[in-house]
Amino acid sequence: MTLAAVWTISGLFIDGHHHLFESVESFFNPWHALMYSGGVFAIAVLAWTIAKNRRAGYSFWYAVPEGYQQSMVGVAFIIIGGGADLIWHAFFGFEHQLDLLVSPPHLVLLTALFFLVTGPVRSALARPDRPATLAAQLPMLICAGLAAETILFMTQIAFYPEALVRDRPLSQITYRSDQFVLSAFLFYRQALEIIIVIWQSVVLAATVLYIAARFRTAPGALVVFCVAEKLWIAADLSRDLKEFLLVIVASIVAGAIGDLIVARIRPNLENANAFRALGFVVPAAYFCAYFLFAVPLFGGTWWSMTFVFGGIAEAGIAGLCIGQLFLAGFSTRAAPA
Repeated sequence: MTLAAVWTISGLFIDGHHHLFESVESFFNPWHALMYSGGVFAIAVLAWTIAKNRRAGYSFWYAVPEGYQQSMVGVAFIIIGGGADLIWHAFFGFEHQLDLLVSPPHLVLLTALFFLVTGPVRSALARPDRPATLAAQLPMLICAGLAAETILFMTQIAFYPEALVRDRPLSQITYRSDQFVLSAFLFYRQALEIIIVIWQSVVLAATVLYIAARFRTAPGALVVFCVAEKLWIAADLSRDLKEFLLVIVASIVAGAIGDLIVARIRPNLENANAFRALGFVVPAAYFCAYFLFAVPLFGGTWWSMTFVFGGIAEAGIAGLCIGQLFLAGFSTRAAPA
């Protein structure tokens, strides 16, 4: 099922790339074939497993492996969404650029994919002996990352903060006649970019804390997750190899620091302060590494130091607040007699 998830999500991002950057004029194209064939493979895996369990005497519903009942729902809606997408294109044509992200059939497909790819996560949670080694945790970690990728795909307009030197806006000093327009543009651009930092931090922290609250992760687990959480979307949206590497290196740094925190202070819901620390540090480390490695790769950032350090702080605070939501209502203290 993890292979099916990787297969399908890869097709999704290739299809999304063509919709955003190239012309798509037919439903029957190679990238649609890649995406839907992954769904067919998932159906085949589930059907084979259910048939095997039915022969062992289980009723149909109990023949579905534990944790994959919702994946069955996801598969059903992939079929429904695929049919709706074909009809939609026949009536309204093919989406280009941002229309892709709000097309109703596409939203059905993305929601269905989220239910499908989270099957290995639910399966790991349902096991009485939860996986403890990195090899055993890989399906859960990869699929948790792919679940986050589906969310980032829907909100990919808020992925890159556009903070590199090459993204510098036009100078108000050089273009004095357009100073008012450039000033307004700069205000809205900076507002959007700090929102992007916060949004990326929320998605990253929420999924890291979800994993930490439910699993004792093996060394290296958060590196695997952090890379899986951004690998596909970075490949889709990066303008060159250096920009892709910047995201991946920052993800590795964030995951490695998260793994160090897990190894040293064991964050979980019972160890609340360590849990809060993990929520703060991982997104803050990602953006700290992002700006740090932007120097050798791109010559730095056009953001002011106040904006850089403020953005890193806001990333950490967003993660801290997500941690507080996990901890809300949870107490290790005994109730009064």
